[in-house]
Amino acid sequence: MGATVTGRPDAAAERAAAFVHAIVWAEHTTLWELLSDRGRAAALSVAMRNGLDRVVAGRIRDDLADPVERERFLQQLVVGLRRDLRSVELTELTLGECNSASDGSVAVQLLTPSQLPGTDAWPAGRLVLSCDRNRGWVVDRLEPRLAGP
Repeated sequence: MGATVTGRPDAAAERAAAFVHAIVWAEHTTLWELLSDRGRAAALSVAMRNGLDRVVAGRIRDDLADPVERERFLQQLVVGLRRDLRSVELTELTLGECNSASDGSVAVQLLTPSQLPGTDAWPAGRLVLSCDRNRGWVVDRLEPRLAGP
């Protein structure tokens, strides 16, 4: 499979669905695998602001961390992503539109059903993905929307 296959927007939606599934079921190693280098750097930056030691962060970034350090960090990553989506029922999230940007990235809308009768699902946020030559579509960031419809 070449970049033309992994670069399809429907493949980005499949990876976005896998990312949401990993958040819902706390599959923390899968989350890490689905994050782009940019996404991993952002996660480590947030973790350092919240007290993760720089040396430990460097070992995690370079894939040299002690398994206990890595496990603890990845568990906290799941907690943080769930906190970002705290205004929605995670198991009810669905994917909406998939929009390509001029830089080659794709934004996949996350939808949550409305609790108001006669009201359509509303956007709970979006995942922004980029296509890595070796790994296919990877998640750069989650942009949650914390308000309802």
